[in-house]
Amino acid sequence: MVNPFKPLVRIGSYRSVPFGLLGMVMTAVPFPIALIPAVLIPGDVRLKLVYGMLAMGVLVMLAGLPGPMRRAGIWFSDQMLGTRIAQPLPNTKIAWAERWRSAAWLLVHTTLGWILFGLGCFLMLGFVFAVVWAGGGGSPIEVFGERVTIEPGTGGLWTLPIALLTLVVIAYVLAGFTRLFQYCAVALLGPSATERLAAAEVRANHFEQRNRLARELHDSIGHTLTTSTIQAAAAAELVDSEPQLVRRALGTIEESSRAALEDLDHVLGLLREDRSSREPERRLIEAGTLAERARAGGAVIDYELTGPAAELPATLSREAYRIVQEGLTNALRHAHPGPVTVRVAVLADALRIEIVNPLVAHATASGRGGNGLPGLTERVEALRGELVAGPAVDGEPLWRLVTTIPLRSRS
Repeated sequence: MVNPFKPLVRIGSYRSVPFGLLGMVMTAVPFPIALIPAVLIPGDVRLKLVYGMLAMGVLVMLAGLPGPMRRAGIWFSDQMLGTRIAQPLPNTKIAWAERWRSAAWLLVHTTLGWILFGLGCFLMLGFVFAVVWAGGGGSPIEVFGERVTIEPGTGGLWTLPIALLTLVVIAYVLAGFTRLFQYCAVALLGPSATERLAAAEVRANHFEQRNRLARELHDSIGHTLTTSTIQAAAAAELVDSEPQLVRRALGTIEESSRAALEDLDHVLGLLREDRSSREPERRLIEAGTLAERARAGGAVIDYELTGPAAELPATLSREAYRIVQEGLTNALRHAHPGPVTVRVAVLADALRIEIVNPLVAHATASGRGGNGLPGLTERVEALRGELVAGPAVDGEPLWRLVTTIPLRSRS
């Protein structure tokens, strides 16, 4: 069952009082200017009042047109009315359609503020009359310059319920104006379809960026941990018999760890929105160092790069480096200590990357789960390429990953 008195006991129901007063205060600035046409244009008092009100309305709407006024209106509405209106995107130009909506809101805000003030004064006056009447009358009251006297003996305690009823009416009026303010604020300051679409695009770009950062971390740190684990295991076996090889393995671990730290600093800088963070430049021509580090740890890597890799666009070259890195990481993870073959070919119209490694029993059973293959697929699809991964079709116990990326846009 709905409780009709529930709004009256909530403090939030009376938000209209300070908010309406704010609207009245804002008219103090254009008021002197609005008096100019009221004074200069000839006519009777009523006509001059109309001219002054029209001038005030025009000045208030003009004051609401600047972009910062929309942001300020949303902030005050959220703070004083309890609305939850989304602010326009930062560093974006507010369209004129939204500016006119803000101007209309400022006019509504100031107008409702004055209406609430006048209506509140009228109702409070009724409450005062009822209280005086309850005392039996006889006390003069000055109303708008006129002295009003209630005849003695006409009142009594029976008028107190009228005074209490007047207070209830005042409370409902204030609660109703709060709802009206909130409704108008959401309707006029709320995001339009264009603003919602722009916000959705920003969120989509944000999620895409986070997914890209996750791929970067997975590829870089995952590769470093895999090769470092292999190298550390090999060094542990050779620490007594081959100290020179152990030193070389430790040096490779240090080098690959430094490179991974650079990538990690870049990703963390982006997560902190650190504009000074620069992405490390990884290009396809540097992918050979990945194979060298793996060889230093005891892995058998047959790596070959053919074609003008240095002439590839920077974005494609960087993504190709990551594809080789992740493919080689997966191969080492599943094939060690078996040999891994990496063939990278920059052709006339496409970039082809092929990675082949022995297919061991546990890799077949697990189907190579994890984030590696999905991450590779996302990278390749973003470049409008194709990725095929799976056991070799000729029956050999091999796992083959083949990536083909066009060098020109497909029509």
